[in-house]
Amino acid sequence: MKKVKMWGLVSAFFMGSLTLVSCSKVDKEASAAEKAKVQEFLTQAASTDNFQLMAGMMAGDQGKKADVGALGQKIYHVHSRTTPVLAEIAKKKDVQLPAEMGTAKKALVDSLEAKKGADFDEAFAEAEIAAHQEAIALYEKADKEVQDQDVQSFIDQVLPVLKEHLTEAQELKNGLSSPK
Repeated sequence: MKKVKMWGLVSAFFMGSLTLVSCSKVDKEASAAEKAKVQEFLTQAASTDNFQLMAGMMAGDQGKKADVGALGQKIYHVHSRTTPVLAEIAKKKDVQLPAEMGTAKKALVDSLEAKKGADFDEAFAEAEIAAHQEAIALYEKADKEVQDQDVQSFIDQVLPVLKEHLTEAQELKNGLSSPK
């Protein structure tokens, strides 16, 4: 009888151990997937910030209308504050951020650099609309998929500002398009 109880106890311990090992494996896989989502978001957000810093600086130098320079300055100011926060989160999460923007954004910067005056104003407004729509989509996707509290806090702070900038870029474009 004691042998049967002992085997039952050993069997229960063994099954419990298997359950713990499989749960641990699931947790590690979930953790790896979460880390990948965090890394992807931080990398793309940093590239977006790098683009916005460059575009914001160019708006003051190359724009014709004061509204273009003002929006560029506002965008630059915001992203000069979000970039170090992103870097801090990335360091904490052991994520290496790109030093530069992605190829597509670099091509857009090169295109903007070639323009001056009214041509720049129009191209800047269009670029800002597209860039902010893309950034908002990135942040909203991460808001739904990423569980990390540091990233969530960052998204909660920045997403409303991105939406505000999108509205301002659309208003700028409409103002540039309307006859005087």
